[in-house]
Amino acid sequence: MAKIVDNPDGTKTVRLEAPVTTHDGQVREVVLRAPTYSDFMALGDPTSLIIAAGSALPQDDMVVIRQYVERLSSVPPEHLTQIHALVDAMALAEAVKRFFREASAGISTPSPTPSSSTSAGLSEMSAA
Repeated sequence: MAKIVDNPDGTKTVRLEAPVTTHDGQVREVVLRAPTYSDFMALGDPTSLIIAAGSALPQDDMVVIRQYVERLSSVPPEHLTQIHALVDAMALAEAVKRFFREASAGISTPSPTPSSSTSAGLSEMSAA
């Protein structure tokens, strides 16, 4: 079974069910580096929201996910076409989506607490 491993350096390794043959021999793992600003600005988000009947449903954009896999992969894109096991293809897609879920979770939103200048201004006003 394909397995995704989160590496300490921020990359993700996908262990393949069936090896891929490259110029360097058989490869049983595909390493995906983390997307950069340039990658994101060139390809966009791999998930879009479909708005219907007053709700928003996430929809994977498989064209964008494929572009990310090909761009981030340690295996040249022309060799990725040798992947025939559905579980391997799904694991690569999942690894890409994990990068984005992890990044989204790391974005903090500012709290609605007043700034110190605002609260100081209010104190001065109430003292007058």
